[in-house]
Amino acid sequence: MITSNKYFLGIDIGASSVKYGWGNCKIGLQYFNKKDLSIKSLSYLKNIISDILNLALSNPIGQNIQAIGIGTPGTIDLKNHQIVGINPNLPFLVNIDIRSLIPDNIKLPVYWDNDANLMCFAEAWQRNFKNDIVGITVGSGIGCGFVQKDNIFHGSHGYAMELGHICIIPGGEICSCKRKGCVEAYSSMDGLRRRISLLEIPFSKTEFSLNVKDLLNLAAIDPKVYRIIEEGLSILAQGIANLSVLLDPEVIVIGGGAMEGALYDWEKLQNKIKECLPSINAQNIKIEKALAGNKAGVLGAIILAESANKFVWE
Repeated sequence: MITSNKYFLGIDIGASSVKYGWGNCKIGLQYFNKKDLSIKSLSYLKNIISDILNLALSNPIGQNIQAIGIGTPGTIDLKNHQIVGINPNLPFLVNIDIRSLIPDNIKLPVYWDNDANLMCFAEAWQRNFKNDIVGITVGSGIGCGFVQKDNIFHGSHGYAMELGHICIIPGGEICSCKRKGCVEAYSSMDGLRRRISLLEIPFSKTEFSLNVKDLLNLAAIDPKVYRIIEEGLSILAQGIANLSVLLDPEVIVIGGGAMEGALYDWEKLQNKIKECLPSINAQNIKIEKALAGNKAGVLGAIILAESANKFVWE
């Protein structure tokens, strides 16, 4: 039986920062912080992770850390411990063993998974692993995971649940995956920025780093921006509805930085998803906001490390 003196370190690698923290499945997340990924390179990322490990292991709880969990964006190949295909936000983090990010002198077990899978895992844990849950993150990209009670669904090769790269509009906008018409091309922050940058409005071409507040302010004064964001909501809803018809989950959880910033109106998104569903599905599906917020990836990594180490919690 696990007690609160056994800890697990969670690391969530994102497009702009590396979030981290420690805790366990009995007492939850006990510490959380982040470091900016200001230089997009493998060596810089390794330095950040080394700093995180030094901080964690020099902490009074350091000697009680049992294992490390890591979440990363991208399509995963769990058999080879690599991200495969295109990883547009972190292009340097492809075709390398993710465990190699941990320095050789750290002799702790390392477990990893897609960051959206771990977000969904954390949300399933928050709900006591009672439901089949789809978890969706809306941020720089669109992430998605599916947890059946306490089991992360990966598909046959590890490539499952790429909602962001479901094609909704054949021949539509170019996506970061180099295909056209994907959900991510229309509904993610990067997709919205790319589309807005093409508009003939002041500073739209130069301000490609617009945040959620900037986008909403633009939408309030420019109907073309407003329509692009509304289309993003509609296409996201259609993609989520299609996924729901295929998987029939009990709960759909939606989170991520863009949702926390209220990029898409929550009631409008819920209603649009249900409009796109057959009536029987719409009557039975629960659509909920993420409970763990931007800490979900770290919490999921902690839970993964603990469960993979086969500890039992109360």
